[in-house]
Amino acid sequence: MEPIVLIVIAGAVLILLALLATGIPVAFALATSGSLGLFVLSGSDIAASTLGNLPYQSTAKVTLVIIPMFVLMGVLAEKARIAEDVFVLGHRLLHRFPGGLALASLFACAAFGAVSGSSVATTATIGRMSIGQMQKYGYSTSFAAGVVAAGGTLSFLIPPSIVLVVYALLTGESVGRMLTAGIIPGIITVIVFGILIIGRAMLKPELVGLPPREQRAARVPAMVGAAAGSSRGTAPGDPATSAGTDNEHQLDADDQLFDQLAQKRKGYAGAFKIAILFTVVIGGIYTGILTATESAAIGATVALIMLLLDGFKLGRRELLRTIRDSFAEAASVSSFIFAILIGASIFTFFLVSAGAPREFAAWVIGLDPPPHLVVLLLLALMIPLGMFLDSLSILLIVVPLAYPVVTGLGFDGIWFGILMIKLVELGLITPPVGMNVFVLAGTKGVTLEDAFRGIIWFIPMEIVIVLILFTFPELVTWLPNLIRG
Repeated sequence: MEPIVLIVIAGAVLILLALLATGIPVAFALATSGSLGLFVLSGSDIAASTLGNLPYQSTAKVTLVIIPMFVLMGVLAEKARIAEDVFVLGHRLLHRFPGGLALASLFACAAFGAVSGSSVATTATIGRMSIGQMQKYGYSTSFAAGVVAAGGTLSFLIPPSIVLVVYALLTGESVGRMLTAGIIPGIITVIVFGILIIGRAMLKPELVGLPPREQRAARVPAMVGAAAGSSRGTAPGDPATSAGTDNEHQLDADDQLFDQLAQKRKGYAGAFKIAILFTVVIGGIYTGILTATESAAIGATVALIMLLLDGFKLGRRELLRTIRDSFAEAASVSSFIFAILIGASIFTFFLVSAGAPREFAAWVIGLDPPPHLVVLLLLALMIPLGMFLDSLSILLIVVPLAYPVVTGLGFDGIWFGILMIKLVELGLITPPVGMNVFVLAGTKGVTLEDAFRGIIWFIPMEIVIVLILFTFPELVTWLPNLIRG
């Protein structure tokens, strides 16, 4: 590559970083830096012609219809109160485990992520519902916030994930295979997070509203005495009996609330709705009956029908207002995503015109490094980027450079995509700009310090999961390879 081209690329990247530092929206920062690079590299005539056509060409694709459809499906699912249902159901299933409310929150994040596709939406929706309840029954605020912030990242992995769709569109991988590739890693993530929650609840019971271990140990003789007294007919008001049942009362405290909620909403309705949506979207893709675009459109239609059926209790006027707000919110989110896509397409076109992806891939492969080391280094790059950029921008900037290198070394592009998404997830909860953490800050009295203090335990768990998927690629590729369509 000629020195002048290197200087132009470096200048464009520096301009991009400077614009981002000033707080300019990512879409405009990408478009501006890419446009300036094109003008310097290709001249005003070619650059003007390119900028006139590229925004239309980059978005006028049938496959991109999947994005607003998935966004609309998630918004409609939220309005249909599916999140509340699965939270109640999660508690009914998991409340006997240590940290039952936290496990219910994780369950709700995973279940709602299966229809939402947006990490921020999942974090905000479940956070509004669950953090207040955990605080009410003695859970540590930082612990509660950490669980929800970490659980919200599951929306990026469990289909239908908008980020997985964008990665597939950027690389040319099958959207259907990319979506199904996130299922097993998503289940593994839920299991690892659940083990962490139970382990912390057992080691530090005060995090979940129970007395510290030392106090409970001191109460053992009293509890034994209470048991003996009970066999002798001790009166219910006896101090020994009261001491022996403190923990039991604390364990059952949050059950009372959810028993009341369950009288109105058993939770099974929400699970049934999610099962229907998941079957329509992923089942249709997996069997080959539907394309990814068709499954997204049908999923959005089914979600609208669910809202209509659930909304008749609200009255006609309230139902119409809810539907209007749902479509307006979906349009707003979709517009934001498409703005970033347009800006990124301009910046990516500049990089491709300069030959950056080709030269970078040739340079890396020419060094003849251990292939797995190259992948690890590219993945490690995601962590610092995730501290300052949103997930979609990271993919749009890094994928055009990294994907040719990884596939050129003989690795599976879908496997690498899932690993990238896992590291992008890590950026959502990593300081100083963890998007999920900032979403929770201020919710139910949660401070930024509380949220970051609670999330710190989940960061090493995310790294452990990445290492598992890195070591055993079949965990990612096995299910997509079975797709019939």
